[in-house]
Amino acid sequence: MLYAKLQSYVGEEFLIKTLPTQLSNFPSSRGIRVMKCPNNPLIIGELKLQEELYQFSIIPHTEIQVENQIVTKETILNNFSRIYIPCKECRTKHYYTFILPLREPLKYEAQRAAQTQFNRVHDKALYSKWTQEEKEMLKKLILQFGYGRWNKMLQLKFANKSKQEIKAFANSLLRSIVELLVNYDLGAGIVNLIEENPDDPYIETNQSIIQYNIIEDWELQNLKQKLISISKRILMLAKIREFIKKFKEHQLKNLGIKDKSQCKMNTDKLVKWDYLLGFIPSSSFYSQRPSIWWTRKHDSDLIRGVYQYGYTNHLIIKEATDLCFKDLSTSQNYQEFPFPETLNKRVKKLVQIIQKFDGFYDFDNLAQSDDEEEKSWSIAEKQALFNLLCDYGVPIGVDGRQNWQELKDKLILKINKFDKNLNQLEKMVQTIRTRCEQMLMKHKEREFLESDSSDLEIEQPPSSIGEIREEQGDEFQISYQDSQKFSKQTNMLHFIRKNILPQNQALYQQHIQQVEKELFIDIPEYDPKSHDIQIITTLSQTGFNGLQPITLSNINTIMPTEQILNRIEQLCSFFKKIRDQTNIKRKPELKDDQQKKIKPNSAGGVNEIQLPYQVSTSLKLVSLGKIIPSPAYHSEHNLFPVGYKSIRTHASMFTKGKRCQYTCEIQEGSDGKPLFKVTSEEDVDNPIIKNSCTGCWVHIYNKINELQEHKKSKVTISGTDRFGLLEANVQRYLEELPNAEMCSKYKFKYRNVAQDF
Repeated sequence: MLYAKLQSYVGEEFLIKTLPTQLSNFPSSRGIRVMKCPNNPLIIGELKLQEELYQFSIIPHTEIQVENQIVTKETILNNFSRIYIPCKECRTKHYYTFILPLREPLKYEAQRAAQTQFNRVHDKALYSKWTQEEKEMLKKLILQFGYGRWNKMLQLKFANKSKQEIKAFANSLLRSIVELLVNYDLGAGIVNLIEENPDDPYIETNQSIIQYNIIEDWELQNLKQKLISISKRILMLAKIREFIKKFKEHQLKNLGIKDKSQCKMNTDKLVKWDYLLGFIPSSSFYSQRPSIWWTRKHDSDLIRGVYQYGYTNHLIIKEATDLCFKDLSTSQNYQEFPFPETLNKRVKKLVQIIQKFDGFYDFDNLAQSDDEEEKSWSIAEKQALFNLLCDYGVPIGVDGRQNWQELKDKLILKINKFDKNLNQLEKMVQTIRTRCEQMLMKHKEREFLESDSSDLEIEQPPSSIGEIREEQGDEFQISYQDSQKFSKQTNMLHFIRKNILPQNQALYQQHIQQVEKELFIDIPEYDPKSHDIQIITTLSQTGFNGLQPITLSNINTIMPTEQILNRIEQLCSFFKKIRDQTNIKRKPELKDDQQKKIKPNSAGGVNEIQLPYQVSTSLKLVSLGKIIPSPAYHSEHNLFPVGYKSIRTHASMFTKGKRCQYTCEIQEGSDGKPLFKVTSEEDVDNPIIKNSCTGCWVHIYNKINELQEHKKSKVTISGTDRFGLLEANVQRYLEELPNAEMCSKYKFKYRNVAQDF
């Protein structure tokens, strides 16, 4: 029998199949060898199970820490308890996590509660005091702020309730979710969150309430398809809560504050939030950044903003006076606030990074910013790259992504024998950007301390803890003025290329009447429709250093460089306001005629959909097709229905800068395997037919790449994404098709196949 497992810091797993069992430092038939260290005792400890309580424990034979506490006697282990065995000799840290099997969490929780005299009598009097609206509000707050944020809930909506009763209903919600979940791994995590004392009031779970013929409390039956994502969000918010709590405790400890209730000041104002993520290496943050100007400071404030103002409350986070995002509305650096979907993805990415440290956060030690990588660059190379970025920024390719190959080609013209690859180039660009942002923040912090230092009557921590400074011994120094110039010009170029010029200047054309009305320019016969695009395109193509006086088309008037820059700044500021207003808006509610397109079945899935269906601005679903339950027509992650058809709007293969429609189809092949077909509206007589959807789109991308002045050395693309097969809504519809449950390899994401059977 598998009782549990220990998972090490580096991913090793030690299965516990017999109890009691020894944790040893040598090969043993009586236990598990978890260490190979000659300088540690042979027996580390012993794991036991109290069967009547279904409770696990560890008896230490040497120094052991459980949940960061040194233990000298038998200690209870819960699901996901963290164990640390100190060792001064090994370079590998001996961290382990105790994990129960996936099938055990509810059984473990229920048996333990039953045997420890926990209250399990449904409190009818308390239950009757809560309205259905209050329960729905509690569910909403838990999904915004997380489980355990009782003070926040009291402050926002439940001033007339007690913490105990809020916690009782929250526990009922969590148990109800676990009862309906088919993913036991998530269930184990949810159960592990539940906080309960023997005398706490108890509210029955959703399923028990249904048995008593009481109205369904949490309306989870209609949310079965979303229970996995709901559970992941609750666990993500719980990780953020734990992380913030440990960071605040550490910061206050450094300030000599042991009990924050005795501190007269707001302790949040004493915490140096800039260093929330300071212990994590810079390289961990490079991928999936919401924008090119995004730095570790923005990541710290995003995590802090989610904790303080709630998940998905982007407008409040953007305008919060205690976060750095407020500067975006007043900044002249044209840093547009990212889309809500982009911010949500970033939060999930950050939590994944934090989870890799498994609760052991070394807040005292700031991570080095890829020192070895930076040392491989000469001072001349760094200076040339800095100057090029200030002048030209990072180019944008036809796919909307940053074109590192074009930037490298331009850098080669300035540096002889430049041998860095694209990954090294991207990292150095981010390093320079981070140093500029740090310099700007350092300047603001100095101004703040000079104006408000008299208000602080508490001793500050040593400067070595969390101090931001330029790298010592590095002759490549960036001044405050350099940082201002870099930030303004690179962000302006990125904003123009990413927002104003794409899709045949769609954003500009949409607001041309406002431009003509609101943005005055003192040049006779100046035509914004043509001349604005002329000067913006010129800046994008030549950069700032190459910008010369321009002869305006059709009127033969010379426009001075200074006036060109003033007009471009005026346009960028105008469109930044429009983009900010657009980005922060939530997706509109479906109108009645749109809602009728999707008909849910009784299980909460989708049986019918009115086609064609506009999935996104660039994707239209034309036909779902039919499922063939053959191994060749599905994989672990995708279904390939015969007759599936979608239309994708993308860059043209034939005309640079133009967009057109591509019809994507899946057909039945003669050899028992699917064929993938893509037809461009510009060349309908020559469709692209391959044995994979990625093969079709690699062909298209290679054609597009040939049109570019700066070509990529390697083209990568996800064909399943371009076909629309990775869209969440499309996957939901495909999973509901007849015979989908016969696809043995496919892992369902939204449909509960076991429950259907």
